[in-house]
Amino acid sequence: MAKKQSLGKRIVLVTLLFCGIAVLAFFYRNQIIRYGYKAWRLEKRLFDKNTGSATKIRFPKGYEVHGIDVSRWQTDIDWSKLKAADLNGDTINFSFAFIKATEGILLEDPTFIDNWESAQKNNIIRGAYHYFLPNADVSLQAKNFISSVKLKKGDIPPLIDVEEKGSLTKKELVKKLKQFIVIIEKQYKVKPILYSNISFIEDYLADDFPDYNFWIAHYYEDELKIEKTVKWLFWQHSDRVSIPGSNSFYDANVFNGNKKDLKKLLIK
Repeated sequence: MAKKQSLGKRIVLVTLLFCGIAVLAFFYRNQIIRYGYKAWRLEKRLFDKNTGSATKIRFPKGYEVHGIDVSRWQTDIDWSKLKAADLNGDTINFSFAFIKATEGILLEDPTFIDNWESAQKNNIIRGAYHYFLPNADVSLQAKNFISSVKLKKGDIPPLIDVEEKGSLTKKELVKKLKQFIVIIEKQYKVKPILYSNISFIEDYLADDFPDYNFWIAHYYEDELKIEKTVKWLFWQHSDRVSIPGSNSFYDANVFNGNKKDLKKLLIK
């Protein structure tokens, strides 16, 4: 009898486990599809199909201003090498860096302060971003970012990373994001820049934020293809760039303009 009861409990636990996995897969199906597609494109782009050897990351042509973005996932940054990084024979001058500051209502990236100060010491133009959680309290999220980020003259305006809608409808997401933006603009006296991938921007943000500039994620492509009505300043074109002296991979970005244009954008 005891063995039958034990077997029954195991069957119930296994059933619950699989049901839980199925529920999670359903709710995160868009992310699973997106990251699966990214992995397929990455393998296709990074490895030669004939030899299986690594191929060279291609930087988009026609852009003179390059930058990276960093968070706690990059732990061994040599900021002194960013100004003239030798990437497979190409010398890339990374002149700006987006640095993750906060997420939601409580999290401050544990590497933010060090990255923020190191960028300034090495004359890298810096920008701080907040990862917006749609289901979290707007005021508390803004308070988290504002308490962590003290922008100065020469910094990039604040950036808001919006990649998910949580359990909200499009209307609800837009409403909460606008509330968050109002607080940020009141604090820093400048419009923030919105970050997301192309599909999310076109589906949820483009129509309701026509007066805002975007930082767009669109990987492993030779050009950025997006609706002409979307005003974009930065293009995150790769998430697999390796900087000499570091064991981490970095996101690489280009600015839609020249150095003078970038200077005009900065906090006055």
